[in-house]
Amino acid sequence: MTDRIPPRTPSDRSAAPETATLAATVDRLRAEVDGLRRAMRSRGVIEQAKGMLMGRMSCTADEAFSHLAQLSQHTNMKLVEVAAGLLGVAAPPPRPASPDTPPGSARRVPGGTAPSADARPSDRAAGARGSRAPGPGAPPVVTGLDLGVPARAATEAARPEAPAPLSSEEAARYHLTASALDTAADGDDVARLIGTEALGGADAVAIALLEPDGALRLAGTYGMSAHHVSQWRRIPPQAPLPLTEALREHRPVLVHSRSESARRYARATEALVPGEVICAVPLTDTDGTTHGAMSVSWPHLPEGGVPEEFTAALGQLCVGVVRRLDARADRAGLGAAPGDEMWFQALLDALLDPVVILTPLRDGEGRDVADFRVDHANAATVDLAGRTGTDVLGRRMTELYPGMVVSGVFERLLEVQRTGTPYEGDAEQFIEMVSGHLRSSTMTLRAVRFLDGVLLSWRIHDEDERRAAQLAQAQRLARLGTWQYDMGTGEMAWSPEMFAIVGLPAEPGPPSADAVAEVIDPEDLSAATAVLQELVTGHRPQTLEFRVRRADGLPCTVRAAAEAVCDPDGEEVIALRGVLQDVTAWRRAQEALAQARDQLDEERGRTAAQQEAVTFLQRAIVHTPDVADSAELRFAAHYVPAERIARVGGDWYDAVPLPDGRTLIAIGDVSGHGLPAAAGMTTVRHALRGMAYTGAEPAQILTWLNHMVCHQRSEYIATAVCALLNPATRTLTWAQAGHLPPLHIRDGRPRVLQPPFGMVLGASSDAAYGSGVVDLAPGDMVLMYTDGLIEHRGGDLGRGLSRLVGTVRENCRDGLDACVDHVMRHLGTPNVRDDTCLIGIQIPEA
Repeated sequence: MTDRIPPRTPSDRSAAPETATLAATVDRLRAEVDGLRRAMRSRGVIEQAKGMLMGRMSCTADEAFSHLAQLSQHTNMKLVEVAAGLLGVAAPPPRPASPDTPPGSARRVPGGTAPSADARPSDRAAGARGSRAPGPGAPPVVTGLDLGVPARAATEAARPEAPAPLSSEEAARYHLTASALDTAADGDDVARLIGTEALGGADAVAIALLEPDGALRLAGTYGMSAHHVSQWRRIPPQAPLPLTEALREHRPVLVHSRSESARRYARATEALVPGEVICAVPLTDTDGTTHGAMSVSWPHLPEGGVPEEFTAALGQLCVGVVRRLDARADRAGLGAAPGDEMWFQALLDALLDPVVILTPLRDGEGRDVADFRVDHANAATVDLAGRTGTDVLGRRMTELYPGMVVSGVFERLLEVQRTGTPYEGDAEQFIEMVSGHLRSSTMTLRAVRFLDGVLLSWRIHDEDERRAAQLAQAQRLARLGTWQYDMGTGEMAWSPEMFAIVGLPAEPGPPSADAVAEVIDPEDLSAATAVLQELVTGHRPQTLEFRVRRADGLPCTVRAAAEAVCDPDGEEVIALRGVLQDVTAWRRAQEALAQARDQLDEERGRTAAQQEAVTFLQRAIVHTPDVADSAELRFAAHYVPAERIARVGGDWYDAVPLPDGRTLIAIGDVSGHGLPAAAGMTTVRHALRGMAYTGAEPAQILTWLNHMVCHQRSEYIATAVCALLNPATRTLTWAQAGHLPPLHIRDGRPRVLQPPFGMVLGASSDAAYGSGVVDLAPGDMVLMYTDGLIEHRGGDLGRGLSRLVGTVRENCRDGLDACVDHVMRHLGTPNVRDDTCLIGIQIPEA
């Protein structure tokens, strides 16, 4: 059930905001009414407890309420729970009278006579207020309310000497249930309150009253289907049920399991109430008169066992309420209406669509209908607010759906009740205000007169519309259409996407079979005809890809899949149906992919050739230097190419004796990769060697080399270390151009040389370069390297340089070769992005 959105016109554009405001107001008032109803249930228990304290303590009502409030705060319990606990101590509910109890007698309890089961809470409270204070030997009922004593301690202090029939917790729930029963609308409501308020874990409750002929009539049920209630509406006294046994024996009957039920009652109990454990008690009034029986079932044995005494006390409590409600219904003449028969409710529950029966509520004069009350709702009833049929029972339509008054739907319902003319609306959008938010749904309403009221049903189209929208979206995105051909009539049916695929207008409709043949490309027509023939004769699904001649001239390739629909005997084809998908874009993508693959193969060939040339050139350049070990100098070098073979770098090194007796030792790195880097490496390496033959110092050599790189306007820059070793004086003169500084190792202690100033080659033609001098002793070693040795992904040069110093310190006393090998094993693994180069020299010991 929802509120329809009225059609907007220029004169009532503000209707929607007014409707939303009205719905929000009703939603707020509805919540307030629910809260008041809950408060009224608790108020009766609190008033009884106040009356008891006023009588026992001779205090005012305000003082009694203050005692209750202080005890609630001290024990951290709700006020109503404290009040119910005190009532359970002062006046515990009695047991049902046993068969040997004289009729009309009432069992005495501490503090006075037990109140009648059907007495109102106000009556019981008045009785409590009128009772006298206890004598000197009476239990200290009120003194246990000292705020320093917990609630349970106060309860135990107030308990009499003899054991009470119910525990304090059960007594508290008893009084809370008694207060809730005052608001019960019918017998089903009484059973629901017994099952939910008093026995929270119960599966089902059945309350049956005695008929004049000794049979039992169900007066209230909870947790039972309408179908079973209809079948068991009248129960013969001879029926094998715990309900009838409790009535005959005048005592509670307990069934512990389904197997015991089958053995004792021939499985009859399974048809009445569900559950594993069943307890049936007679409904006996305080005067000993039995009025019926009540059956309660649990899914499993409750913790602490089945509360037989508590269930019996609840039966005595509810019997008066059920009889009073039953008598009121008889006086109102409501029992004869077909809508009240349980078979009718079972019939409503069998319907798939939501159905509610509305009873008219007339004005003060009883002539005009002012509102409707929901008296019946089937199991399928769910409105936009999520309320089920149980939630809307007994509620007014204007309270539930105030937007109906604004939209005009409520007036239509009044007209149906007044004239008897059925109403069936079109599919319309309805809204419902839920927690301050609007929810909408598309549905169709239908209303017919039912006795003096209205039977209202509706069908929600949201799911159908959603599926249709999803199917249309899928067909549109996939360029997919569906078709069907009737072999008998020759009629063709197309989905809207079919027209877009073949480029035909949707009007006047699908073309004929001959017109479809004209759309197919002539070169593919024979193949399509053969597939169609095989489909008709072989009755097997077929697929075919062919070209279509669109009216707009655009090329189009489609893929068709079809199947035959045969008669029940499977011999004659009565229809053909299938799907058609535009695969033009897919085919174009395949062709583009094939071209890309061909181009990629060509590029791979060119790259492989270039890589082979670069590798050959690099190997030719980075060769073993012309320096041999001698009594004056030892030399070692290692070179490891990058892990990515296709990215050959520009690392290089050189070592050569010069005519003046000195030895040139150099290392460097040219930016970039591939053939340009290899060419730049060749230029820098050979130019530096040639300049060294002039006898110039390292700083001058790097100055000339920088002028050369800048003058050539090369597309690369380079770093380098240029050093000249004088064997006679054991001095190493060196300069650097933006390169990492060498390591000097003496007596097993490596140190990083302080680099002289010097800029990267090719950065500026005005760059100046300084030089440094290192005095070497016998056994000293000097290591030079490129950044690929110490720079790896995720690290920095400073940390890498520290690792190099630590690695050299681990093994540098066994000679140059051992030291270089150790460093390369630990740090010289293939770098992902760059080559790795390491050279070293050592002054032999005498």
